[in-house]
Amino acid sequence: MKNSLFFKECKKIIRSIPFLVYVVVLLLFFIAQYESDFVKVEKPQPGKSSYGTKISDDLKIVEPAAVKSLYGEFVLNSYTAYPIGFYKNVKLNAGQQREMASVLSELTGNSAEQFLNAMKDVSSALTVNGGNMTKNEDGSYSIGSSGTEEADKTTDSSIGTVKSNLTADQFHTLMRQADKLIGSGSFYGDTYLSRFGKVSKSYEDALSEYNDIVKKDGITGAYARYFCDYLGIVLALFPVFLAVASGMKDRRTGMRDLIYSRRISSAKIVLTRYIAQIIILFLPVILLAIFATAQITAEYPGFELHWLAFIGYSFGWLLPTLMVSASVGTMMTELTDTPIGIVVQGIWWFLGLFSGVSHIDGGYGWDLILRHNTVGNTQVYLDNFSILLWNRVIYTAFSLILIVGTIVVYERKRRGKWNVHLGFRKNPKHRRVKSAA
Repeated sequence: MKNSLFFKECKKIIRSIPFLVYVVVLLLFFIAQYESDFVKVEKPQPGKSSYGTKISDDLKIVEPAAVKSLYGEFVLNSYTAYPIGFYKNVKLNAGQQREMASVLSELTGNSAEQFLNAMKDVSSALTVNGGNMTKNEDGSYSIGSSGTEEADKTTDSSIGTVKSNLTADQFHTLMRQADKLIGSGSFYGDTYLSRFGKVSKSYEDALSEYNDIVKKDGITGAYARYFCDYLGIVLALFPVFLAVASGMKDRRTGMRDLIYSRRISSAKIVLTRYIAQIIILFLPVILLAIFATAQITAEYPGFELHWLAFIGYSFGWLLPTLMVSASVGTMMTELTDTPIGIVVQGIWWFLGLFSGVSHIDGGYGWDLILRHNTVGNTQVYLDNFSILLWNRVIYTAFSLILIVGTIVVYERKRRGKWNVHLGFRKNPKHRRVKSAA
């Protein structure tokens, strides 16, 4: 019965529309994101004008850049924010601007009145000259040396200089205060603040990173993290559709009463179905991992590669994400007899994707969707490996707890002790079904 049920579940999943949609989306992400952005890593040569950028957590770099940007947005009263992941231009009222002037005063040691006067001067210049501020690529504004000559005449960039005795805690507290005034999602909140530490890489930095990719990652490891970054976005959401569809189909077709009456245990039914979902959903990931390994092998002849890196990363990095998404759908469907699991996982996915921006190049944190949207940053991965490991262990345990909870709910339903449509009361119908069996 167990094996028969397992193969029946596998066939049912493979023939289902949600599975076909899942495979198509997975392929599209692989082709449109991973493959289209594929860049062969070359050994850097000395004397180039640029070797890219890196993020530094040195507050001597972050603080002046962040304060300068905040000052620029303040004088224009035009703040960039991404409150739910989408761009929003925020204008503060007079009272909020005065509060922001106080924040700048705390950051720089200059009086709030100086900032309010600077805002009036620039507003006047903008009225006459029509746009004297320079907006940077990241949405921030440059003042002083980065602005036009007219802007230089109307603002004193020295008042936006960080005061010397500002502590790290004070800086972060004041930046969070600024972010709160803007309405969250600004460049000054915890999510985006690290972007102010972006600096140019030196030749030595680029050479060191190349050596890490070749020697520590065996090349394939660096690409495997990039592979997992994109596929994790799909695996954190789409398995829930299949899990919900599977549970709802039993109820819609009347198979539930038939299954309830069988002698097989609830644990075997729930676990067999869950394992079948995980195996079938994970199979396309493994096939893509094998294909990606073959691609890297063709691109890097003569290099010593880690042949199992894509497979290993898929199991360690992606499988827990898939397990959570599927278990949320399974648990919520069995608990409520509704497709609400899609809503729950969809909200989690959306918020997780937004909050993951702060770790998009590695660092990880406790996100369900782990990001590492670059080929390289090997040392960042190694430095944060323990966080990554615990993240995956906890999410794996969480998914198993949900499945154990599903077994409990399933068993109570089979005994007629739980029916959401009867207000979680006993269902006399199922007592009769069990008795007849």
